[in-house]
Amino acid sequence: MTSVLVVSAEPVGPVMAGPAIRAYELARALLAACDVTLAAPAPSRPPDARLRVVEAGMADVEALLAAARAHDVVVAQELPPVVLERLAGSPTRLVADLYNPIVVEVLAGAAGRSPAAQRRIQRRIAARTLALCAAADLILCANERQRDLWIGGMALAGLLDPETAARDAALRSLVAVVPFGVPDTPAPADDGTLRAAFPAIGPGDRVLLWGGGLWGWLDPGTVFAALERLPGDVHLVLLGAGRPGLAATGQAAATERALADAERAGLLGRRVHVNPAWVPYAERGAWLAGADLAVAAHHDHLEARYAHRTRVLDALWAGLPVVTTEGDALGELVARERLGAAVPVGDAAAFAAACARLLGPAGDEARARIAALLPRLRWSQAAAPLVDWCAEAGTRPRRRIRRGVLRRATFAQYRWALPETLADEGAAAAARRIGRRLRRGLRR
Repeated sequence: MTSVLVVSAEPVGPVMAGPAIRAYELARALLAACDVTLAAPAPSRPPDARLRVVEAGMADVEALLAAARAHDVVVAQELPPVVLERLAGSPTRLVADLYNPIVVEVLAGAAGRSPAAQRRIQRRIAARTLALCAAADLILCANERQRDLWIGGMALAGLLDPETAARDAALRSLVAVVPFGVPDTPAPADDGTLRAAFPAIGPGDRVLLWGGGLWGWLDPGTVFAALERLPGDVHLVLLGAGRPGLAATGQAAATERALADAERAGLLGRRVHVNPAWVPYAERGAWLAGADLAVAAHHDHLEARYAHRTRVLDALWAGLPVVTTEGDALGELVARERLGAAVPVGDAAAFAAACARLLGPAGDEARARIAALLPRLRWSQAAAPLVDWCAEAGTRPRRRIRRGVLRRATFAQYRWALPETLADEGAAAAARRIGRRLRRGLRR
């Protein structure tokens, strides 16, 4: 049986955001055919007790490297540069999970920094992604648009080799679509959790639910404006203002701006209600079940072109029709399968009209279509290409590692990270990092 190490850069436990959820659910899906261990920073306690855990984060280089070398396959969204260098070309095979196109997202995510800092962060993230693409035997993405993004980037970097293309002209064996999924188990029924949290929502009132955080590339302002066009018994709940590690994401200011906008409009606490924490993963179904409709909106941004909005999938799992902005992959799914409505960017009138329609009989029709589609969205289906690949990893041909590209991308990560360390932590911290890098180089 293939042994697989799934690596999460964030702790895995009761409270998780998207990257940790992804690692956890892929690890669970792999249990069907592989011997699985989950590596994550301390404290990590996966809800599924079947998973073995190695508590090792991105800073725990030696522990992470030892765990990786002890497995046949490593599945990771990111790895420390030195781990990637020392793992590349070893008997351990690497699966790079690039479901989150951070090379594009960072253009918005770092917008609050100085222009010089923005360039450094973007170049470091680009180098990290390129290094993974140079070293991986398999690359995962969440939708066909992302697949085009990664194949295009690899083509420009000289990472598409004729050997792979001769075996597989479509390159499905190199870049595979493994979308985010929904649980195989049904969502719970409404137990009153959501309404109990917000007494201002009356027993007969209707609830729009904004799942997830309030990031800078998202557009809660259009939803606020749409809410003002809807009857007074319609409320909006913002499910999670307190993402784990919010400060480290650089998105705390975007959250504050969104809440300030709701307050200026006179909506906050009256018709817009905020859960200031982050709903535990196992409890989110009860919150979703208390809503009538899910909403999501984004700006006209490159991020949306390649996004795969997990908050939309959660809503579908709970059977909620979705009103969202058009332009992203799941917005296309909603429109194509008539699971709700996808409206033009920034069009509050169209957003309000779609909500009003789906709060009526059209919502029941959408729910029936969601129920029919749901089996195709489950994690067991979404992860099947990865499970099959890992189960047969020992028989698959190895990809040729482009060591020159890997070496240059690794150096670039150190080059662009050093000024950030100097600016944020000072010269002593930068000197310590250089020393660690030199010592690790001598141990190779």
